[in-house]
Amino acid sequence: MSDEHLGDEIHDLLDNRLSPAKSALAMAHLDACEECRTRWDELRAARDALKTSDAGIDLTFAQQLLDRDRMAQIASGEPRHLARAARPRDRRMSVAAVAVIAVLGVLVVSGYLAGAPDEVSLEFAESDYDGEPALLALNAQHMRTGDQLRSWVHPDWEETGLKPVNAKVLRASNGENILVASMLSGLDPMIITERHGRLSASISDYYVSVDLGHGQAYLVSDQPRQLVWQTGDVVISVTCSCPLTTLEAAASTFPAHDDPTFIDRVLDGLSDIADATTPGA
Repeated sequence: MSDEHLGDEIHDLLDNRLSPAKSALAMAHLDACEECRTRWDELRAARDALKTSDAGIDLTFAQQLLDRDRMAQIASGEPRHLARAARPRDRRMSVAAVAVIAVLGVLVVSGYLAGAPDEVSLEFAESDYDGEPALLALNAQHMRTGDQLRSWVHPDWEETGLKPVNAKVLRASNGENILVASMLSGLDPMIITERHGRLSASISDYYVSVDLGHGQAYLVSDQPRQLVWQTGDVVISVTCSCPLTTLEAAASTFPAHDDPTFIDRVLDGLSDIADATTPGA
């Protein structure tokens, strides 16, 4: 025992490991030393809490022991490498990481919503586009190469025997681009109209469906006959004053595309947002 304080012997006293003579001296010291008495009372309280708590640990007392200020005070007399554990963790990096994740989340959601396709009504295929100025005009040769129709859907002209005639891309009043093209199936002329977007799901409630082999089309008009269907993110209309079997055969030659993935929509949406916010766009 030191002359000033009990030191580690206070634990031996608490555990009854001191001789009767040393225990008497220690108890006399506790009566005279307020600091050792306070430490003795805390240790006894902790011992009693462990014995009486249902969970084996008194959470209130444990919180006191884990209090940062108290740990820092205790650690102030320890070597630096030990005292480091008592300092509060620097949470600036954690806050920055959460902020970055939050911003990315907002961007992804905004991109997905902006990239979601608009609902396409049947009016896009019923309008008369004759005389409308074209953003892009293509002849039969251009249509065969397909280089300028990559974002649109068209049949394989060589394999199907269908003959392209001409095509043009127009800007609709709502700002959307529309493809209007013509082709021949044998001697029967056909008009193709396409627009990017999503065909209304309610169309199945009003029109007869036709199986194209790779999806369902809907017969929305009988004079002239007109089939409308969805493939990927494109809505297609093919119109012809010909037998329905001829129209179905021609429509079935158009390839089926998968729906855009989540990533595709996010990227498309972010691209649209960037275009809208770019000066002069």
